[in-house]
Amino acid sequence: MIETLLIFGIVLIVFGIYYFNYVAHYPVVHHAKNKYHKKLVSRCKILSEKYYPTFWCFNNHLMLIVLLLNEFRSKVYAYDSIDRLEMSDGGLTGLAWSATGTAYRTKGTPIVIIFHTISGDEQDVKTIVRYIKEELGWIAVVCIRRGHGNIPLRTPKINTMGSTSDLREQLDFISRKFPSSLLFGVGLSAGSGLIAQYLGEEGLKSRFVAAVAVSPAYDIEKAFHRVHPFYNKMMGQRLINFFLKRHYESLSGVKGFMESMNSNNIGEFQDRIHSFAGFDSKEEYYRLSNPINVIHNIKTPLLVLNSEDDPICVDENVQENLHWVDKLPHSTLIHTKRGSHIAFFEGIRARSWSDRVIGEYFKTILSTRKNFRKKKP
Repeated sequence: MIETLLIFGIVLIVFGIYYFNYVAHYPVVHHAKNKYHKKLVSRCKILSEKYYPTFWCFNNHLMLIVLLLNEFRSKVYAYDSIDRLEMSDGGLTGLAWSATGTAYRTKGTPIVIIFHTISGDEQDVKTIVRYIKEELGWIAVVCIRRGHGNIPLRTPKINTMGSTSDLREQLDFISRKFPSSLLFGVGLSAGSGLIAQYLGEEGLKSRFVAAVAVSPAYDIEKAFHRVHPFYNKMMGQRLINFFLKRHYESLSGVKGFMESMNSNNIGEFQDRIHSFAGFDSKEEYYRLSNPINVIHNIKTPLLVLNSEDDPICVDENVQENLHWVDKLPHSTLIHTKRGSHIAFFEGIRARSWSDRVIGEYFKTILSTRKNFRKKKP
């Protein structure tokens, strides 16, 4: 018994030494050296605090398993309402609203607009929606893309990265409904690509006060071919099932359908879906849908969060694009050693550290907004 306790104690000590020296860490914060970032880092304390990943699942693959299990086991989130919006071409998108009741809704209550993952919907972002409602006391609305959730695909048109044209129409609706509210944006995975594309296209005309991109891929033409082999194949099949098989009736007549159905991985699938997004070629699709092509024009304050151990949006993507962070006066990159893909768990109950980062960042921006007005660089 004593020997067992001694061995157990030694294991705990060794694990503790390893955890506190190699797992818990200070994230590296990349940004331009200017007055904006000096004020931001000094006031948003979480940017300079140590990140303590959940000790029992700090491995990147294990984090993803826990993320999927949490999503599978958690209850369906009850949104206040879901608006179905008809786009100018007859297609349908949706807006899922949370915290719009009288306890939250006052004149000028900030709104956080959330962009879901590549094959997700309003339910796969419920943890950040709940955080915004319960911790910030703000309104949250999820932009549901064509063919996602329970939104029928009325026109044979999809884009796995989302459409900025559709987004502009959704933002028009939100602004009409809440004309006095400041708008903040959060994109998760593929959703971060959509918000980055919008911010780059709009420049100073962006409607967002600030935005956060969690686990972006940067250059999607390269990134989808760099996904870890296991997830590359698995996600390719998932997208075939989610988009093509689920919407067979709407999409089967589109040029390139069978070729896309025969994709072996997500990289091949992305290279073959240009016709579904309304483009004549793969080259045109990437030229007009790849956020890396417009990222230099982002003027809105943007916080980017990436992890070195992300097996989906791999660290090579980050390293290739660090140079633009130093050139954008209002963009900040938090680069962690661990966190996997959009998981970023902390604490014994594996709660989201990235949700806390988002909340603290938005509160800092809001509380000192006069100091963070967008200016031409």
